[in-house]
Amino acid sequence: MEQSIAIILGPESKLRDKTPILYAMPEQAPGGWTDLKRMRYLDNDISGGRNIKAWLRNEYGGLVLQQPPFDKHKDQSEIFTTIREPKERWWSGIRDFMHMLPYYSWWENEKIMEQWPHFHRATLRIHDIMEQIKPQHLIKVDDTLGDRMVRFAKRHRLLCYGAFPHLRHIRHSRNDIQVMEKKGRKQLEQWLAKNTDRQKQLDEYLEPDYVYWNKVKHQD
Repeated sequence: MEQSIAIILGPESKLRDKTPILYAMPEQAPGGWTDLKRMRYLDNDISGGRNIKAWLRNEYGGLVLQQPPFDKHKDQSEIFTTIREPKERWWSGIRDFMHMLPYYSWWENEKIMEQWPHFHRATLRIHDIMEQIKPQHLIKVDDTLGDRMVRFAKRHRLLCYGAFPHLRHIRHSRNDIQVMEKKGRKQLEQWLAKNTDRQKQLDEYLEPDYVYWNKVKHQD
């Protein structure tokens, strides 16, 4: 536990890095296609990225990670990204963070709480990424994301054959992990109910993300 905390708080830690993760398609289109549209994908953590990257790799044979400065790359094609309900996304990120410190009440550790409410990539608000990258296409994340992505691909001449991938993190199939996460969330929710200043900090932190969510929340 002490080693995990040292890594989280260490000066060399990149857990809270805010560099956008932007993928381009390979320059050579697969299978001799000549009329396909090129696009780039901005990966917002905990927002369906596992399945979207699996789809792109399956269809295009790979992905090209662009590094900043992004405006210097040859491929300046349009960008799409996914948007998830902000509080739902943040809580998923917190459950992911709990894997680093299982069964530990880290919210009572003053040093760790200096980072509140952004501890790692999965709890980073997307506003800080979207200020750096301006996607042209925002796609809502919910239980019907796969169908929505198939329609998006057809509309924009992107390869998409067969069923859209539906991959889940191992945590969803491990009962021991589920028990740990649910217990940790319940305890943190109880703590937040008593520490309203921290709840207010969280609400204010996530507020800019609702600008993006409000643009897609009624999306078919």
